[in-house]
Amino acid sequence: MSLLVTIVASLFISLTNATKAISSEKLFNVVTSDPSADKRAVAFVDTVTGKDRIVEVNMSGEVVWEWKFPDKLISKRRRHICKGADIKYLHSSDEILFIIPRSGAYIVNRAGNYKTVIEDDKITHDIDLLPNGNFIYTRGFVNKGDDEVREITPSGKVIWKWSHAKYFPNRKLFLKVLSNRRKRKNLKSDGIDWAHVNGVERYKNGNTLISLRNFNMFVLVGPDSNPIKTFQNISFVHEPHKTTFGYIAADRFAKKGHLLHSIIKITNEGKRTKLLKGQFKTVRGIESLPSGRFNITSVGNVFEINSEGKIFQQMHLKIMKEDTERNLNRRTKSVRKIFNKGRCRPLNLYKVAKTKLYK
Repeated sequence: MSLLVTIVASLFISLTNATKAISSEKLFNVVTSDPSADKRAVAFVDTVTGKDRIVEVNMSGEVVWEWKFPDKLISKRRRHICKGADIKYLHSSDEILFIIPRSGAYIVNRAGNYKTVIEDDKITHDIDLLPNGNFIYTRGFVNKGDDEVREITPSGKVIWKWSHAKYFPNRKLFLKVLSNRRKRKNLKSDGIDWAHVNGVERYKNGNTLISLRNFNMFVLVGPDSNPIKTFQNISFVHEPHKTTFGYIAADRFAKKGHLLHSIIKITNEGKRTKLLKGQFKTVRGIESLPSGRFNITSVGNVFEINSEGKIFQQMHLKIMKEDTERNLNRRTKSVRKIFNKGRCRPLNLYKVAKTKLYK
């Protein structure tokens, strides 16, 4: 009996310590927290600390849950984490769907049990679970002519795929928004990483929204794959989404060395407005919230805005100063010298997903 008591006591102490270790870990400092903001936690693949895990953080910036990757899942892929690790929260089952870039997609539950749902060494950037049980995802770094979007059944059968090659064979036509220097620095040649599709969204009517970063546009295509409408001249576009007012997306505009990245609001009438221009660097995550607001992820900030750009919640990584991204417009050092901490520096954060409320 005494042995059993000792074992139980030891286990309790171990669990208590683990809980303390998690709850006392703070990754973000809070800048703004309006009472009307969405107070649910956010989860993301840890691209910051160097720990191989999925981490969940509350709106005080504290870690409230983590799941460490089994070594067999991550051992050969540690470098891949920084190349487009997506995450989605499955509300109905309280599970997390995530991508390990260039490896596959997985679902993990709160008990730490995971299953592989896709094996594809080209998968990156974005995945969604569709209402019919299928998955739709992007293959961001494929070369010219390869399919960049796939819909796949749970059994692994590809039932729909799409490539830019048939519909937009000449990339040069879409590059006028970029300077020659930006083209040389950010675009590859000879068909390598040609379109860089980084986002996909399927609608109830069967239409699909696809983001082509290297074409500076996103396109709405029908179930037959034919383009219905294009939205062009959005510099290195990320995260386009359909909204009640039209569309929202992020760009990476630069002018005379100044980084004027912004959130672009496109109305149904076609009017474009740039929100928060020059305040945040490299937005790679935009999540629509039930309130009609948006949860945004930049390289070092997580913040909630409305359709006019008003910030209701903002927290930044502790490893950087609050104004780091804004000060890039007046920088005297290179971006890499300013963003010199974090696992995936200088582009630490990729996407976060709202999960649930922790009391």
